[in-house]
Amino acid sequence: MKNQRYLTQNDASILSKLAEQLLRLGEVEINAGEELIDIISTSVILPINAPRKDCVSLYSTVSYSPANSDEKRSISIVCPHDANPQLARISTLTPIGLALIGRKVSSTVEVELPSNRVEKIKILDVTPLDSAVGELTHS
Repeated sequence: MKNQRYLTQNDASILSKLAEQLLRLGEVEINAGEELIDIISTSVILPINAPRKDCVSLYSTVSYSPANSDEKRSISIVCPHDANPQLARISTLTPIGLALIGRKVSSTVEVELPSNRVEKIKILDVTPLDSAVGELTHS
């Protein structure tokens, strides 16, 4: 199952800076910085004027459903400092954030949960937020 990731240049830059900060910590048992480097290095980096609206990016709202379920959930993928679970703003460094970033609508992805469980979820829809950090809109 080919499940390519697509990152905007802005997202790749932000994720790279996050990875650098996390790798400096060094002492943590599981370092999300290493996973971010892997995500960036294996993703297609999109040209600056060609964002894909069908892919999960930072500051987008993602609707998804657990595999084999009709339940629909929505979250926004944000940088760690903007995370607020009560508002469904989930850090890109969480297991679900790491699993979703860069993925296309209709993809089914595996989320590795802290309890050594794996949950499969299907991406139903992606909506960019108007206040996307660092993105400039040209009319």
